[in-house]
Amino acid sequence: MGLIRITNAESDLFIEGVFYSTLFHCEIGINIDPDVDMEYAEMCAEHFNSLSDRMIDEFCDMAVRYCEFMREEWADFGYDDIVEEINTAIPEKVEGREILKFISSPTMYVMPPKQNVPGYSIECNCIWEPEHGLDWIIRDDKNLYVGQSEALGAWLDDDAYEGVF
Repeated sequence: MGLIRITNAESDLFIEGVFYSTLFHCEIGINIDPDVDMEYAEMCAEHFNSLSDRMIDEFCDMAVRYCEFMREEWADFGYDDIVEEINTAIPEKVEGREILKFISSPTMYVMPPKQNVPGYSIECNCIWEPEHGLDWIIRDDKNLYVGQSEALGAWLDDDAYEGVF
């Protein structure tokens, strides 16, 4: 039996499932494009569960910068209610992997690959960007993007991922 447990193979858009994430210490969702074979989807889930400490720490640092950027942006735009919610939930000096406590509902998206390497995105909810959430895009052993969810996927040209925190 594989890592992924399919929960809905009849969906119009994605094959839906779950797998246990060693990073988040729980089952997370996985949405697999119907044109992706399960062997490739399993490779992506296994890759995510085997991320190096360097990649995880880099992601966490980027997520902290994204959080702090949005905290300032909400204040500049006068959204005091959102700023208050962020300040109540997240200490201003949050560092490194502490940020993982403030990320929820991670879901992996696996689209048809353009190379024979793992490529996927992890969309999450986060307090600091309640509308657009957080997108973490990985291709092979590189964090391509961390920022608001824009459905970029893992197979665009590298310059499409500008704005990385």
